[in-house]
Amino acid sequence: MTDLCLSRPHQIPLLRTKLFPADAGGRPVLPRRALIERLKLARQRRVLVLSAPAGFGKSTVLSLFRQQLQADGAHVAWLSCDEADSEPLRLLQYLVAAVDACLPGFGGNTVGLLQGEMNWPIEAVIDAFIGDLKRIDGDLYLMLDDFHRIRHVALDQGARYLIENLPANVHLVSSTRFTPRMLFSESESLLLKAEDLRLTLDETGAYFREVRQLPLSDGEVRLLHARTEGWITALHLASLALARHPDRAAFLASLSGTERNIADYLTEDVLDSLPQPLQQFLDQTSVLDDFCADLCNALTGRRDGLDMLMRLQREQLFIIPLDEQGEWFRYHHLFAEFLQGRLARQTDPATLLHAAARWCEAHDMPDRAIKYALRGRDFAFAAEMLERQGARLIAGNRVYGILSMLKEVPSEVIREHPVFQIFYAWQLAFEQRFAESEALIEEVSTRLLQGRGKVIHFGLGELLAASQVLKALVMLYQDKLEACLKVARQWLAMVPDNQPVFRASLACVQAAAYALMGEFGEAAKAIAVARDNLKLADSEYLHVMTSLIEALICKESGELERGRAIAETARARVERVFGRRSRVGGPLALAYADLLYEQDRQAAILAELPLATTWRDVATPVELISRGQLVMARARFFAGEAEQALVQLDEWLAGLQGAGYERVFAHGMACKVQFLLWLRRPNEAERICLQLQQHLSVLPLARYADAHTVLALTEARLALTERRPERAQASLENCLVRQQDEHQRDRRLRLSLLLSVAYWRKGNSEKAFNLFQNTLEEAWNRGYRRLFQDDALWLLPLWDAWRTAEPKRAGAWQGVAESLREQCRRLSVDPETFDENQDVSHREREILRYVAAGLSNRDIAQAVHLSEATIKWHLHNLFAKLGVRSRTQAVLKGKSMGLLSEA
Repeated sequence: MTDLCLSRPHQIPLLRTKLFPADAGGRPVLPRRALIERLKLARQRRVLVLSAPAGFGKSTVLSLFRQQLQADGAHVAWLSCDEADSEPLRLLQYLVAAVDACLPGFGGNTVGLLQGEMNWPIEAVIDAFIGDLKRIDGDLYLMLDDFHRIRHVALDQGARYLIENLPANVHLVSSTRFTPRMLFSESESLLLKAEDLRLTLDETGAYFREVRQLPLSDGEVRLLHARTEGWITALHLASLALARHPDRAAFLASLSGTERNIADYLTEDVLDSLPQPLQQFLDQTSVLDDFCADLCNALTGRRDGLDMLMRLQREQLFIIPLDEQGEWFRYHHLFAEFLQGRLARQTDPATLLHAAARWCEAHDMPDRAIKYALRGRDFAFAAEMLERQGARLIAGNRVYGILSMLKEVPSEVIREHPVFQIFYAWQLAFEQRFAESEALIEEVSTRLLQGRGKVIHFGLGELLAASQVLKALVMLYQDKLEACLKVARQWLAMVPDNQPVFRASLACVQAAAYALMGEFGEAAKAIAVARDNLKLADSEYLHVMTSLIEALICKESGELERGRAIAETARARVERVFGRRSRVGGPLALAYADLLYEQDRQAAILAELPLATTWRDVATPVELISRGQLVMARARFFAGEAEQALVQLDEWLAGLQGAGYERVFAHGMACKVQFLLWLRRPNEAERICLQLQQHLSVLPLARYADAHTVLALTEARLALTERRPERAQASLENCLVRQQDEHQRDRRLRLSLLLSVAYWRKGNSEKAFNLFQNTLEEAWNRGYRRLFQDDALWLLPLWDAWRTAEPKRAGAWQGVAESLREQCRRLSVDPETFDENQDVSHREREILRYVAAGLSNRDIAQAVHLSEATIKWHLHNLFAKLGVRSRTQAVLKGKSMGLLSEA
C-alpha cells in the first residue's frame, strides 16, 4: 500500500436522501422476477455488479433486490453516488452513514479517524472501516447506485484493498454505466450486463399492461420490443408519446431514435457530457450498419478508431459487439437513428456513405458496398457493383438487405439500369407479388435480349440467367408447374457448362416442380444434375437448398433415415456458414421437422418452428411452410391439447385463399377432419369432408395426386367411423392402384394401413391381418411411428382382433399396441368404449339430424324416400343404441356423442 495521505473533506452536511432509493411515489413497478432471482442465487458472492448503459433500469433492479433482501431479514445499506462524492474520505463518510442508517451506532472507529485532527492515509481509514464491518452480526449488503459517478486517482487502489479485505458477511452490490475493471475474481462475483438487463418480450408486455396500463395488442408489443431491443427507458418514453398520440399505428410505424422524448433523453443524459471529439466520432460512424476500427478510420479521416471503440465499450455508449474477437460492432438501433438525425441536421451524410461503400468494395464486401452506395444515392456505382457481384450474392443468399432498399430507389433510376429491374423483380417475388414480378422479368429479359440499353457483358449476362431462375421460381409458387418446367428446360439447354451455379439452380427448381406433380423419379434425376453441378460451384446456399429438396423426396419415398441424415448434415452446414437463425435455416427446419414427426422425434425441433415459418426467402414455397404448420398442429393435438390445436389449425386455414394454395388447403382440411373424428364430432367432420371433396372436384387428378391421396384417406377415416367399410375400401383401393411408383412408398403405406382396417370391418379377417402385418413391418422398419399413433382410433380395434386370432404373430408387436393405447389415453379416449358411437349407422345419423331439425316421421320419410314404418323401425334401433326413450333425449345424447353439431 502507498502512504498517500488525503486531507479531510470540507464539512459539508451529508444528504440523507442519498441513503435511500428514490421513492416510486406509489406508482407500480415492473417486478423483474427472473432478474431478481438471479441476484438472489448469487447473494453470497463478495461482489455483484449491474453494468449497462443509461436507462436500462439498474437503479430499479437494485431497489427491488434491496426490498427482497430486507424481507429475508438481511441488513441493506444504500448510497446513491454522485460526482461530489469522488473524494475518497468523503465517500467513506457516506459509506459509514449508509450503514448507520440500517444499523444505528455503526462506525465508531472510522468516524473517529474521519473527525480527528490528523490526516490519515486512506488505507488506515479503510482498515478502520473494515474493522467496524467485522463487528456486524449477520449479512450486510452495501449497495452503491450509479457508482460510475465516483472518479478519483486513488479509487482503484482503495477499492481493490477494500474488496480484498471485506469480511465474509459483507457484500458489495453496485450499478454502473462503465464496464468495471476486474478488481475481483469471477468465482466471487456476479456481473450482469446490458443483455441481462434488457426486458424480455413477456416483460415488455407486462410493462405496458401492468405498469403503464396501455392495452396493446401482441403485435404492437412485439414491434415495440424489437425496436427498443428491451431498453426500458425507450419503452417508457414511447409509452408517454403513445398515450397522447391520436394514431397509434402511425406512431408505432414511425417510431425511431428521433422521437422527441427519446432524442431529448439521449441528448441530455448521454451525449451532452461527452467531449466534442467523441460526439463527432459517434455522429460520423452512425451511418454504418456495423463497423470495425479500420472502417471508422476511413470515414473519420482519423487513426484512433480502435481507441475510440475501446472507449465506447468501456463507457457502454450503446455499442453492441457482433463477434467474439471484439472487432465488429453496431449501435443500438434507436441510438444510431438519433445520431443519424443529428448528423443530417449538420451536414449531408452522402460523403460518409460513399467512403463506406468504397472501403467495403476494397475489402470484398460487395453487399455492404452496394447498400451504402444506394443510401448515398450513388446509383451508378451500386448498379455497376450489382452487375459484377449480383450473381455471387444470389448464390450466397446475401441479397435481401439490398432488395429491401430498392423500394426507395426512384422508378426512373430503376428503369435506367436493367440490373435494378432484375433485383426489383426479386423483391416483388419475395413479397409474393408474383404477377408483377413475372411481368417485370419479361420486360427486362426482352430488353436485354434485343440489345437495348447497355451492352450485355459477362456480369449482366449472369444476372439475366439469374432472372430466369427467378421466373421459374415465380411460376413454381403460382402452381404453373408446366410453365416452370418449360423455362427450366429451355435455360438449362442455353446456360453453358461453365455456369454451374445457374445449372444447379435450374435443376433444383425442376426437382421441386416434379415433386409437386408427384413425379418423384424425375425429381430425383434433377437432384442428381444439381449435385453434379455443385461439385464445380461455390454456393453453400445452393448446397443447402438441394439437400432440402432431396430430404423432401426421401420423405415421399419412405426413406426417413436417409432424409433425416441429409437434413442434419445440411443444418450443420447452415449453422457453420449462415448462423443458427437465417433465411436458409428456416426452410430447412420445416423439412427436417416433417421427417422427425414421422419418427416421433419432433420434440427436438418444435421450439424452432414458429419462427422458422417466418424465416422465408424466395426459395421457400408455401408448400414447405405448410409442412411446418401441420407438424406444429399435429404435435399439439396428439400431445393432448386438442382444442387449442384445432383453433391453431383453423387460424392457419383461414389465410389459405387463392391460387397456389390448393394442395396446402387440402392437406390442412384433411388434418382437420382427422382431428374432429378423434374428438368424436363426426357430423362436423362430414361437413369438412364435403368441402374438401368440392375443393378437389375441379382440380385434375394428375396434377394434384398428393391432394387426392389425402382426400381418399379422409373419406376412408370418415367411412370407417360411420361403419361403412365398403365405401372406405373402394376409396382406398381406387387410390392405391395409382401409387405403384418406387417413390410413392409413403402414400402406399398410409393407404394400405387403413385398407387393412376396411377389410377387417367387412369381415375379411385373413386378408386384413396379412396386409396389416406386411404394412406394419415395412413401415416400422423404415422408422415410421406417428403413422400408427395418429390413426390409433381405427387401428387399435384391428390389432386387438389380430391378437385374439393370431396371438403368436401379434405378440411380437406388443409395443406398437401400447403406443396406440397411450395415444388414446392422451386424448382421453377410452380404448374399451371409443367404438360405441360407430354402432350408429349412417342412415340412423341422417334420421337423427332430421329429428333434431324438428321434422315428423312422415316428413323424414318423404325426405329420405323411405316408408314411415321404416323410419319408426330405425328410430327404435337408434333409441336402443343411445339408451334413450324420447326424441328429445336422442337429440341431446347425439350432441354429447358428436353425432350432431351444437350449432
